[in-house]
Amino acid sequence: MAQVDIEVNGRFYRMLCEDGQEGRLRELAAYVDDRLRRLTGGGRSGSEAQMMLMTCLVLADELQDVMSGKGIAPAVDEVAVVGELDRVAKRIEEVAARLERA
Repeated sequence: MAQVDIEVNGRFYRMLCEDGQEGRLRELAAYVDDRLRRLTGGGRSGSEAQMMLMTCLVLADELQDVMSGKGIAPAVDEVAVVGELDRVAKRIEEVAARLERA
C-alpha cells in the first residue's frame, strides 16, 4: 500500500491507496477541493464538517444523475456532459447563495 498526502480545504490528510493509484487519488482530492471551494465561494459557510458534507451530497447527487442517465446519453457525448456539468454548477451556486443569505 502506498501513502499519499492530499490537501482538501487547506488541510492535509495522509491516505492509503493501492500502489500506482497515488496520482488518481491526488486528482480526486483536487476535484473535491475545487468543488468545495466553488460551493462555499472559497470562504467559510459553516463548520468544516458541514462544508464537507454539503460537498459530498452535491457530488452524490451528480453521481446519481449520471448513473440514472438523466440528461446524459449512454454513449458519452462531451457536449451533453459539459451542459450537465454547467447545470449542476449553477445549482451549486444557487445553494451556496442561499447558504450565504441564511
